[in-house]
Amino acid sequence: MRISPPTRRAFLVGAAAVSLPLCVRAQAYQPGGALNIVKFDRPGDASVNSYILVGPRSQVILDCQRTAVEARQLVAMARGLELPVEAIVLSHEHPDHVGGAQVVRDAFPDAAMLASETTHDVIRRDGAAMMAEMKRFFGPVMPDAVPIPTRILRPGERLRLAGVEWQVDQLGPCEAAGMTMLYAEAQGILFAADLVGNRVTPWLVDGHTTAWLAELVAARQRYAGVGLALPGHGSAAPMVALVDEQRAYLESFRAEVMATIGTAQPTPEALSAIRSKTESRYPGYPKVAPPPDLIERNARAVAAELARR
Repeated sequence: MRISPPTRRAFLVGAAAVSLPLCVRAQAYQPGGALNIVKFDRPGDASVNSYILVGPRSQVILDCQRTAVEARQLVAMARGLELPVEAIVLSHEHPDHVGGAQVVRDAFPDAAMLASETTHDVIRRDGAAMMAEMKRFFGPVMPDAVPIPTRILRPGERLRLAGVEWQVDQLGPCEAAGMTMLYAEAQGILFAADLVGNRVTPWLVDGHTTAWLAELVAARQRYAGVGLALPGHGSAAPMVALVDEQRAYLESFRAEVMATIGTAQPTPEALSAIRSKTESRYPGYPKVAPPPDLIERNARAVAAELARR
């Protein structure tokens, strides 16, 4: 993996971002060949990554940010590239990845919106309710609904995006009910979504850490040669390093929950102790979601999960 100096297109992306009111970051990766990758995020808690695959003749947007404000910034970046958007890919159903999808879809109405059957079904069934819940945190910057994906991605399917062949890999349950990843084996690139993060406080509230750990064990072997893994939160890195870090976090958090709570009902004192020890063990890790009590929510969910074993 090589982080490229700004190309003309990457420079245009950065300039578009700086001219807008929200503080955002753009980083360009040049993995080799004609493909370039631009990562969009903003610093701090509740940050989430979107990526733009930049090919010779087209571009592809991977995930759509959480709010309309950030999604409009992402749209500005894509327009600055001066290439048609051929597809918009949604990795999974969580609102930080699909909340801005309506803004992105409205900006590029000719682009297909791709997602797994799981993600498609969750959005169709729960999209409006999910956006209503998010408005409790973000107010009117949340769109009212999430557009239903126009094409279902099937496990093992191969497709050409931004001039590169990708295989669709679908996992789950793990961090979410389902996780769609794109694997360009020849280039050693993996859009890993939220299977892994990089030095962040993860979302464990779905209660799938046992299944998630099993997926990580398999992923370490399958993607051992991936030099550029693109996580849903945090910086890109070799996949083995991200897998090992994610496993260590999950295992240590589960052990802390078991030692502090066990199978009992969590008390405020126990939750406070887990938060204190977790923040001491992982100082400065930004939260991937807005609730200030994310660690306590994670602890309750993991305790309930472990009690069911």
